Amino acid sequence: MSKDTTPLLTEVLGVTIEHPNGNNQKSSVEGTPNHSLAQVFPKWLKVARLWFEGDERWLARGYALACVCLSLGTTTLLVRISYAQRNFETAMAGKDTVGFYKAVWEFVMIICIAAPLFALNDWVEARLVMEWRRWLTRQLLIGYFSNRAFFKLHQQLDTVDNPDQRICDDVPAFTDSSVMLCLGMMRKLFNCIAFAGVLYTVAPKLVLFLMAYSVFGTWFTASAFGKRLMRLSYRQLQNEGNLRFDLVRTRENAESIAFYSGEAREAAIATSRLILLINTLRLKLAWEAGLAIWTNCYSYATILVPSLLTAPRYFSGEVEFGVITQVGFAFHRIESALSMVVNNLSKFSGLAAETERLDSLFAALRNRGTEQLRIVRLPSPSAGLSLQSLTLLTPGGGQTLCRDLDLGLAPGQSLLIVGPSGCGKSSLLRAIAGLWTDGSGIINCPMPVDMFFLPQKPFMPLGNLRQQLLFPSGEGTRELGSRRELSVSDLELQSLLEEVRLPALAERVGGFGAELEWAHVLSLGEQQRVAMLRLLLHRPGLAFLDEATGALDTATEAALYAALRRSCRSYISVGHRMQLLEYHTHVLENVGGSHWKFYTADQFAGQAKDRK
Repeated sequence: MSKDTTPLLTEVLGVTIEHPNGNNQKSSVEGTPNHSLAQVFPKWLKVARLWFEGDERWLARGYALACVCLSLGTTTLLVRISYAQRNFETAMAGKDTVGFYKAVWEFVMIICIAAPLFALNDWVEARLVMEWRRWLTRQLLIGYFSNRAFFKLHQQLDTVDNPDQRICDDVPAFTDSSVMLCLGMMRKLFNCIAFAGVLYTVAPKLVLFLMAYSVFGTWFTASAFGKRLMRLSYRQLQNEGNLRFDLVRTRENAESIAFYSGEAREAAIATSRLILLINTLRLKLAWEAGLAIWTNCYSYATILVPSLLTAPRYFSGEVEFGVITQVGFAFHRIESALSMVVNNLSKFSGLAAETERLDSLFAALRNRGTEQLRIVRLPSPSAGLSLQSLTLLTPGGGQTLCRDLDLGLAPGQSLLIVGPSGCGKSSLLRAIAGLWTDGSGIINCPMPVDMFFLPQKPFMPLGNLRQQLLFPSGEGTRELGSRRELSVSDLELQSLLEEVRLPALAERVGGFGAELEWAHVLSLGEQQRVAMLRLLLHRPGLAFLDEATGALDTATEAALYAALRRSCRSYISVGHRMQLLEYHTHVLENVGGSHWKFYTADQFAGQAKDRK
């Protein structure tokens, strides 16, 4: 291995690592759960019960009951097969022609029933996995996009890593492993009960031997391999998510990286994440190899046991030859049932890791925190904005952005927020939107549907041009309780495009039904005009513009503010350009630290002249 990547190996051992940017950072391995399989079971049960006790509980229970009934049916057929095989072998050994063909026909009839029944069993299992995954993923998506949880998780990256991976990858893995292992264990239990009776009537010592042997094997396997494989499975999922996140981040910032010629550094970071993943996989493979050696020894050691214990009785004439075959068949069915944990420990470990990740994601989505700021939503469409003794902190309380700020903005008034970069201008908008809630005081503002926020870099969602212009309204928005769906004709949209000085946009891209990568097709100035069109279309009572015209020329900016005045009763802008002052009635200025001062536009203009 190369010298540059050697320090990265130490992360696998849970110590400080050397990061490609030259700084040392603590390994994320510290967040890896250190639980045994038994300790994870309550969390698995909590996640699993969600569907079976939720709004689709009867569908879930119906599929589960169908799987139980089919498992009983397949177990019954397996017992019948053991007897048919016994009769078949006995007839052959005794040269009983009639008995031989009778056993053959019996076997054929059983197979004719078993073949479609086993296929139906597989189909029902697959449908159970699919429906469970659909429901669980949907619940996570609703929680992820409700109450701006996606934003809060992004602000608290140390709480839950890679929520997208947990939703897209861990959910299907969880449902698939849960169904396979639960139904597998249930079938093994049915087999154990059914064949224990068969085996006990012939060789009771074998049943006692199997019980003791399986208890020892399960205990040794779980204690020697269980916790380690679970931790490595969790770490593998974490490292895979980190690698994918880094590649997605590179794709989303491709132009900026290319302009900086930063591909070498990004490649080094992606390579380091890959090395961490590969090293985790190497450790996991090593432990799985050790587990395979132990499992093989454990399984092969019992191959001769049924014959050794039943052969003396056959030689003495106490049992028929077919009994030996039946005993071997029953023995290995019971041995397989009792060795479920031993033979599937890797799958149990993977399921335990997926359970930990999904349980922590559900917990994070349920935990909305304590909002110290009091935000009062006023239902009146003519409501203004007022801040009463507002003290705002950055998330986690590391910095105070404003202290005891009082401000009132009546309908018809507008406010320009100015100050040096980093003083907290945009943060005030985040507090009013309910995104940042650390602090104290009261914010009186309109309902969310009567407010509209425009960031400096507009969001360009997937979809056609019509959907782009209607955002955030549109199909499906009603379900999450966001905004009303709008019905707007092409003529109205074209009129708005002309108002924001994009008259030829629809014709240029191929009409309102064209689907393109809008963030790449449109310049930043065009994106800001599209964002302004959305605002004009929704006609909110109170609008917020966070340097939303910074990429526009002064003439276009003036035209957009003129349109804004006609469409909104009140608006608040964050900006640096002094020419924005003429479009506002009041100014809020940061005068140093966490101190702010409120002026009328004329007062601020006079102060600005005096400073010169």
